[in-house]
Amino acid sequence: MTPLPDLLTRLLQELAHLEALLEEERKALAALSPLPVYWRRVPCGKACKRCPHGPYPYLRVKKDGKWRWQYLGKGWQPPEGFTRPREFRERLSRYKTLLKQKEKLLERLERAEGVLGDVK
Repeated sequence: MTPLPDLLTRLLQELAHLEALLEEERKALAALSPLPVYWRRVPCGKACKRCPHGPYPYLRVKKDGKWRWQYLGKGWQPPEGFTRPREFRERLSRYKTLLKQKEKLLERLERAEGVLGDVK
């Protein structure tokens, strides 16, 4: 069995590693722009054989309590750092998982310190 001081040291190293990973994820999340851009094919309203046209970029926005589509323009280009919402959600999920791991590790660390304090 691992002596308690060694276990405490290992837990503290794990905590430092997790905090470094959390900081990396925070920086990555801050760099992403989670714009909810949808590429839609839309009919022109005329009786043409090429309908629907597009795809064209739209934002889904809420106005007066209803969801509406806002056209961004035919030549719209994503801003620097743009990402799809899915990629942002995946990163956010990883970040939350790391936070849960940190909470569990802090609990283990607290228990180990309590046991070590009782032994001394």
